Amino acid sequence: MIQFGEIDLPMTASAKIAPLIAALLLAAALAGCVVPPGDGGEASLERFLVAPDQFVLFNCEQLAVKAAQLATREKELRGLMAQASTGSDGRLVSAFAYRPEYVTLHGDMNEVRKAAAAKNCKPMPALENAPARMSDTIVR
Repeated sequence: MIQFGEIDLPMTASAKIAPLIAALLLAAALAGCVVPPGDGGEASLERFLVAPDQFVLFNCEQLAVKAAQLATREKELRGLMAQASTGSDGRLVSAFAYRPEYVTLHGDMNEVRKAAAAKNCKPMPALENAPARMSDTIVR
């Protein structure tokens, strides 16, 4: 019953189901945003999350420092994601807590590679030693 002042109005069936329908429509709309793994989704997500040409004003030395920072953070994230995946709900926690940052980090690494190549910088060990992709078991 819904109470307005001293008047009690019974909830109709349509009033009870309206929030449920709204929630289902929202879930369906958000499900359309998800790209299945292995379908190029990670690369398109990187393009969505990372600003293009953000390192274009960096010189080679600054790019090397940024690459080292990104490689260090990637190593930390891989450890956190591997640790989280050992628990029963670890994959879910990893997907929500670490995956967006991990995908953004890889996009940043690609932008640093692109900027370094455009400026003909010497090879950066931090970028060369970084794996291209993590194992699917840790990322998912």
